[in-house]
Order: sequence, then C-alpha cells, then structure tokens
Amino acid sequence: MALTNSQYDTIMRGYDRRQYENYRRQCARTDEIYKKFPRIREIQEAMSACSIRQAERLFDEEPDALEILRQELSSLRAEKEQILKKAGYPVDYMEMQYTCPDCKDTGYVGQKKCHCFRQKEIELLYSSSRLQSVLEKENFSTLSYDVYDETQRTSMPPIIRTCQEYALNFRKDGKSMLFYGSVGTGKTFLSNCIAKELLDKGFSVIYFTSFQLFELLSGAISGGSENFRQAYEPLLESDLLILDDMGTELSNTFTVSKLFQILNERMLAGKSTIISTNLSLQDFRDIYSERVFSRITSSYTLLKFTGSDIRIRRKIAGSR
Repeated sequence: MALTNSQYDTIMRGYDRRQYENYRRQCARTDEIYKKFPRIREIQEAMSACSIRQAERLFDEEPDALEILRQELSSLRAEKEQILKKAGYPVDYMEMQYTCPDCKDTGYVGQKKCHCFRQKEIELLYSSSRLQSVLEKENFSTLSYDVYDETQRTSMPPIIRTCQEYALNFRKDGKSMLFYGSVGTGKTFLSNCIAKELLDKGFSVIYFTSFQLFELLSGAISGGSENFRQAYEPLLESDLLILDDMGTELSNTFTVSKLFQILNERMLAGKSTIISTNLSLQDFRDIYSERVFSRITSSYTLLKFTGSDIRIRRKIAGSR
C-alpha cells in the first residue's frame, strides 16, 4: 500500500509550507536584531565582504588565503556572539530554526526518507490519526489507579513503571514487550500510553489489531509482489510496531509464518515491538507455534496483567 501521487504531494507541500514559515521567522528575528544592534548588521556585511575578498585572493593563488579568511571570520563571529549573549539572546538566534533538524524540514536525509516523513506516511497509509485521537484520552497523564481493583493496585505499579521507563529509554535499548493476561486489564491502554510518549518525541509508531494486520497482508499479497513489498516495508521500518489483540484473528499457516517473519526481521534490525494478547502463554504457543513463541520469550520483556475487567466494572459503577 504505497502513497498515491496525491498523498506524496500533500506531504511535500507540508514541508514547503514549513520551510517558508521557517524562513519568514528567521527574517523576522534578523530584522529584530538589526534594529536593536546595528553593529551586528555591520558584522554580517563585513563577513560577506570578507568571503568575497578571500575568494579573489584564492583565485590569484595568494598563499595563506584560507587561513586568513578563517581568522577574520572567527573574529567577526565571536564579536557577534558576544553582543547576542550580553543581550540575553541565544548565539544561534539569527540562524534557521528547523522543526526537524535531522532533515532540515525537507523530508529526506540524503536519498533516504527522514523519520518525520515516515511518520506522516504512516498517518496517511495506516490511519494513525485514529490512534492520535485515542491518545488524547489514553496516556500516562490520564492514568488513574482508581480504575484498578484491589489486586491490580498491587500488581500494576511495577508494570506501569516498566512501561514508563521503556518509553523514557526507548532509543537506548530498543527492547520489545509482550503484554498478556485476561480481558480488560489495561494492556491496550498502556500500549497507547507508550505510543503517545514516543510520537511526542518524533518516533514513528504503527498500531494494528491482529485482524487489521493480517487483513492488510492478505490483501497486499493478492495485489502482487510490489503491493506486498510496499505494505510490508513500513512494518519493518517503523520505530515501534504495536500489535494489539493477538489471537483474535483467524489463525492459519500464512498468519503464523508472516508473524514470525515480521518479528524476526524487526528484532534483527534492532526495532521495537509491543504485542498484547488475552491468551495465556500456553495458548499463545499453541496458536502461533513453538518457533514464534521461542522468539518472543527469548528476547521480549513479558508482563502479565491480572485482575477483573476494568470496562465491566466501569459499566456496573455507571449503572448504579
């Protein structure tokens, strides 16, 4: 499922608007500084003139021209920075400020799509906007221990701390996690909490229920090898892949083999995955094979969720 030309153009127009806005703001900051500190305008003009003079000297093959240029520019730059610092401005106040410093708001680092482009691509292709609306309600700031029963108030704090640390140190370890346990115990909620933290930091996140994932892959295969490759690549490239409600899809040889392929290739690439399931570990192994189970249990952090169904308790409480 590749971007259409229209979708690609939509993303690139967004970058064009961002670049123009960056330029407009830089001009406004520069005008502000020039009005307050005329000497800085003189310094900027002197730096430009200095570069032209030294280019002429280089053309005439004058010795030491580059070293002289470096010294003159360094002296002028130091004076400019001193004026800005003394007035309480950052030394880079007049420089271009980018929303994404990695690609300088172009969408590409060299010939490769930047992580910010990939996230925009994900939002268009996989309806990540649906996830965005959910994350406004389900995140660490809205988490409340009041929803848990007595057993969960003992068992959940260590799990929550693990999830918070996972989001905090995401770039450092790239680990994966398996959330398993009974229905309605907060597995999806904590997956969303982690997704919100990572999206806010600029990481790319793809969320799928197991049914959505295998429906996508089945449809892509029927569309030919190119369609499958285009659908499959983002699953491997995203910083975090969340697979929710594993075990609810109709399992067969295809789903099991593709699940192993996705998990294995992401692990080899150092990419993180979060899987949640209402299955017990034994049932998970029986459905997805020993090979998949071994891959997960040997490299994932396993977190068991226990207690009663939070959603049912809320409904009962609301009907009273």
